[in-house]
Amino acid sequence: MSEDNPLDTKTKILDAAERLIIQLGPEKASLRKITEEAGVNVAAINYHFGSKNNMLSAIMARLLNPTVDELLHGLERLMADAAPDLPPLEAIIRCHLVPMLDFSFYHPDYESMFSRLHVSYDDENIFRNQIRQITEKTTKYYGECLIKVLPHIPEETVLRRLAVFKNTATGIMYGDRIMEESLAVLALDGNRQVLLEEMVRFAAAGFRA
Repeated sequence: MSEDNPLDTKTKILDAAERLIIQLGPEKASLRKITEEAGVNVAAINYHFGSKNNMLSAIMARLLNPTVDELLHGLERLMADAAPDLPPLEAIIRCHLVPMLDFSFYHPDYESMFSRLHVSYDDENIFRNQIRQITEKTTKYYGECLIKVLPHIPEETVLRRLAVFKNTATGIMYGDRIMEESLAVLALDGNRQVLLEEMVRFAAAGFRA
């Protein structure tokens, strides 16, 4: 049997770590169990990642980067297509919400997964820095675009409202099922497209207030 190449080994470790952390919890998902699950030795984690925290950060990046990249590239395309004019505020908001809603749909266990990854870190600051590194470029670009389409509102106010909006949008990823339950209790249609447009109108009103 031929030896796995480095990429395959690295992927095996990440797959095993993610699976065991979700199944067993961070306390029981030891490095030894992870390497046994991946079929590699403990030294492989140090070789490929350098530390447990770096391994966890690689899992976080693998989980979040596709959605963050979609947010950024979608907005870049929107701005380019509208040039030399600017797209409507609603289109910018929709550009952010659609990938978030898609993420919550394709990762229904995200809340549990994210929470368990979070508490697996030895240092809270490393976790926070990792999230910042993943989202920083996209957040800044969204701020630049919103300032352009809302020139009558002070820049600092626009950016503060962006922070509030991002927190609300992240809540969608955590609370999609809770929102569905609320709609059911209120006897309202849970159609995703209808819900998306309501959220777009709600957020746009907040930015323009």
